[in-house]
Amino acid sequence: MKISNLTPNPIDQINTKNSSSQTTTFKKILQAAQETNDAKSLKAACANFEEVFTNILLKNMRRTVIEGGLLEKSHAREMFEGMLDEKLAKEISKGQGIGLSKIMYEQLSKNMENKE
Repeated sequence: MKISNLTPNPIDQINTKNSSSQTTTFKKILQAAQETNDAKSLKAACANFEEVFTNILLKNMRRTVIEGGLLEKSHAREMFEGMLDEKLAKEISKGQGIGLSKIMYEQLSKNMENKE
């Protein structure tokens, strides 16, 4: 079984709003940043990727926790936990984060420098 069958592709899940309010994917943002050598948008794209990756990580970690029976499993609880995971991922990704965006930026900026 492929890993891609187990979890969704994080790159395809990242959506951000651009200036014209159209939704664009991480791939398009990355390609645009590399074509224009825009380091600022590349950093933002890497930070967004880290946020989504952290969110997926938290959701998958939560699924491994055994139900304790203190709170009933309900739709409201699932919604709350989903929103909590999103907020935690956003807060974790601020500043240093888990370091993924920094590593991605360093690697991808090398590719930008090589194109010149």
